[in-house]
Amino acid sequence: MADLCPPDAELLMQDLPALARVDVASSIYSGQQGQIEYRAAGNPSNPTVLMLHGLGSSSAGYRAQFAGLSRDFHVIAWNAPGFGGSSPIPGQDAKIDDYASAVEGLLRALRVRRLAALVGSSWGSVVAMASARRYPALVDSLVLSAPNVARGHIAGEARDAELKAWLGRADVDIPVSRVAIANRLVAPDTPAQVRQHVERLRDGMTTDGWRQAIRSLFTVYTPDIIPEVRCPTAILYGTLDQVAPYRDHAERLLAAAPRATSHPFEDCGHILKLEAPSKFNAVLREMAAQAKGNGSNDIREKETHGNRTRSRAASTRAPSGAGHGHDRVGYLDDALRLRHHLCRPLSWPLRRWSG
Repeated sequence: MADLCPPDAELLMQDLPALARVDVASSIYSGQQGQIEYRAAGNPSNPTVLMLHGLGSSSAGYRAQFAGLSRDFHVIAWNAPGFGGSSPIPGQDAKIDDYASAVEGLLRALRVRRLAALVGSSWGSVVAMASARRYPALVDSLVLSAPNVARGHIAGEARDAELKAWLGRADVDIPVSRVAIANRLVAPDTPAQVRQHVERLRDGMTTDGWRQAIRSLFTVYTPDIIPEVRCPTAILYGTLDQVAPYRDHAERLLAAAPRATSHPFEDCGHILKLEAPSKFNAVLREMAAQAKGNGSNDIREKETHGNRTRSRAASTRAPSGAGHGHDRVGYLDDALRLRHHLCRPLSWPLRRWSG
């Protein structure tokens, strides 16, 4: 089994920021209000990055991004509606735009006016594309990791049969081998340290949240919506991804959005943020730098009272000091630029943003 390079190993050793919850006003909830659980690290006055997880994951999957990026960015990762302690979307017909509305509601509750980067992994990439299309003024750049075309192009009896099959397997009480799941999600020679984190990604899942997210996948076909995304977009994919193979997913999205940049991760599977975190963070920094150059630093409303400047509070806060320990490891991405020969070689983008 391969060893991690030192910067990647250090990133994965760091603790996660504490969980917090915030009240979110949105029409998707009964009574027009729900709660979203999230983690945050870094100075809120820095450019903000929001990260969205996949179907079988949670905010905990972005451990290495909190560790490596929070020195220079305000890093937030949510637990999507129905995951962890986040309020579920009621009913049986959640659409992908409902999750986009939840993203907008979370940002509004946290007083975040613009994102330097919106990051989505797997199903999270579908939510990210829908959010960037629906709320273009909120998103300055888009990073899609192991992206998915979703299932909205399937119709009739074929759709009904596939949806029924997916929902039948979506039960957290069904005994499963986490080792077998990890084997499907990551490359064969993935180091044990990565596998241990991948095997725990399901800890934040609930049956209702999982099933609602699945239903949303059948309401959209992302090659139809990505051409409407206005911001610079990066598409990251693992060359050994068994869950969302390049030819079935990333290739179709790149064909639909020819100005997007393509970033292959050699010898990686589906969980790029953990399998190659230094490279993942480097791509994210590159995309956010474009937004930073456009002056998106002023992204959080503030009030001044006397000599004190404070962020307007969300109704529920993280415990005091949550996430502060991650500022000290932001240097790791700088180390990557000096010692990248210790890690997997960086593959230059095949296509670059123009215009």
